[in-house]
Amino acid sequence: MKAIQLLRQAALRTHARPSFTASSCRALSSVIPEAPQSAMDGSDKSLNRLERTESQYKLGKHRSNALELIEKVPPIEVEGDMAICDGGGGALGHPLEYIKVGYRGGKPVSCVYCGLKYVQKAGGH
Repeated sequence: MKAIQLLRQAALRTHARPSFTASSCRALSSVIPEAPQSAMDGSDKSLNRLERTESQYKLGKHRSNALELIEKVPPIEVEGDMAICDGGGGALGHPLEYIKVGYRGGKPVSCVYCGLKYVQKAGGH
């Protein structure tokens, strides 16, 4: 019984966690550089928080040219005053959006989900 207690105490001593004192924490804080407040509070999105280096997400999280590509698609002409957009992908599309294209003077109207543009055919109702 005594041997088991001695083994447990020895095991506890070998697996003990190091303790940090106030002086050791101050020493660590002097080694770690301070980040600017704008990087820490998130107001400056162009900087990484801790390294103060320029972030790869400076222009946004998504590094895609999707907006450029959707601008190249010509407006889709519809007969009538209403266009219905579902993203064109079946199950991969988006919820139906009913877009009023009549009375816009021929200006295209974009879908809020996918960005496709719709315009009423000339002289059509």
